[in-house]
Amino acid sequence: MSYKIGIDIESISDVKAAAEKHKQFLEKVLTPSEQKQLAGRKGNEYYAYLASRFSAKESYAKATGFGIGEHVNFTDIEILDDKNGAPSMKVFRQSRFAGAKNYQISISHKIKLDIVATEVLIEVEDGNSNS
Repeated sequence: MSYKIGIDIESISDVKAAAEKHKQFLEKVLTPSEQKQLAGRKGNEYYAYLASRFSAKESYAKATGFGIGEHVNFTDIEILDDKNGAPSMKVFRQSRFAGAKNYQISISHKIKLDIVATEVLIEVEDGNSNS
């Protein structure tokens, strides 16, 4: 096995500004299930959740080496919290990394510091690469 890792840091207020400026931001970045989880949050927690999903998807794209664009779209990746608040990630369609066996995700945010940091680890069967 080998591993691919992606790390990202975002400003919560920058993501908030982008969401307020661009009418389609939520639909472009979040899946319907993620939008449903977001709707249950209010105030600062609303934008911390949004920024964390944006950042985690950027982390995934960095781990694959593709970046967001031709091979990886935001809505091809879904990150939902379980009943205890722990995030888990699913990857759909062509954005799935070749040979990926497991995905691990870590999300940390400090609202008072206006930051969210994420890390995605992709466990890859040896001999596989980007496709």
